[in-house]
Amino acid sequence: MILADTQNLAVPMKVDLLLAILSVPLAGGVAATWLWGRRRERTSIAQRLQKFVPREQDENPVTILKAEKSGVSELVERLNGVIDLSPMRRLLAEAAMEDKLGSIISAVILLFALPLLVAIFFNLNLFVSSGVALGLSTVPVFFVKSRADSRRAKFCEQLPDAIDLMVAVLRSGHSVSQAVRAVSQEIPSPCGEEFEAILQRMNLGQPLSDSLEISSLKFQSYELDLLRRAVAIQAEVGGSLAELLDKTNHTLRQRLKLVRQLRVVTAQSRLSAQIVGALPVVLGIGLNIISPGYLNVLTNDGLGQIMLVAVVILEVVGIVVMRRMSTMKV
Repeated sequence: MILADTQNLAVPMKVDLLLAILSVPLAGGVAATWLWGRRRERTSIAQRLQKFVPREQDENPVTILKAEKSGVSELVERLNGVIDLSPMRRLLAEAAMEDKLGSIISAVILLFALPLLVAIFFNLNLFVSSGVALGLSTVPVFFVKSRADSRRAKFCEQLPDAIDLMVAVLRSGHSVSQAVRAVSQEIPSPCGEEFEAILQRMNLGQPLSDSLEISSLKFQSYELDLLRRAVAIQAEVGGSLAELLDKTNHTLRQRLKLVRQLRVVTAQSRLSAQIVGALPVVLGIGLNIISPGYLNVLTNDGLGQIMLVAVVILEVVGIVVMRRMSTMKV
């Protein structure tokens, strides 16, 4: 009788273990299918665009496609750009750390290794310590990225006022360099700081359009790139730069107004994504506080650990999907 009950209990446990094991490759398969679809779409677009490239330029073809880069080099370039926009750039410069990316990576490695060393030294649960280490190691990256995004958004908000100041200086009869100098002196950071760098490049002989292009790539700013295009067109065809900047600034203000309206429209979707993403974590912590040891089966048992890893992976995938669904590009 006891043997029969044991066999009946073993069958559900095997089914649960099988479902927990299959959930991980299922999530990976969904992600791989989505990435494969994106790659196929890019390949199809590239093949259609290649039809417009003359065949006699095969040795050095001219294409409007973005240059392909390896995953590692593109990741390093993006991380360096994010660090340059964040306050960490100034802190690392004051500490005489030239390799900014290397310093961030060192901090990530240190925060990842510290909980593991503490767990080994005090004989704590290694699985829980690994989760804590993984969470702590992402803190520097998310902190730098959030501060960089905040700095970029503030720059875009200040840019229309900076252009208005340039238009006023140009209409008063001053030169373009004096207009840029006025922006660097009157507009606060980060816009004033960046226009000061633009003025320095202009003093070294670089045209204004090229200086604006460097800054637009640094901030990944569509607004500044639109200003750069207006300046480049004026340099080629002539005309009143003040009038052109005034019309361009009107377009930028309308675009920023549309961005704010879209943020208001998608506020409910973004709040729902945040609540749904935080609900499992808050619920788990609350249950463990109300009933201590309630979640020990997820950290001490092998099957529970597999299920916990699967839950974390699916949680991250869900947050990414909901974030992309509630994000609208303008």
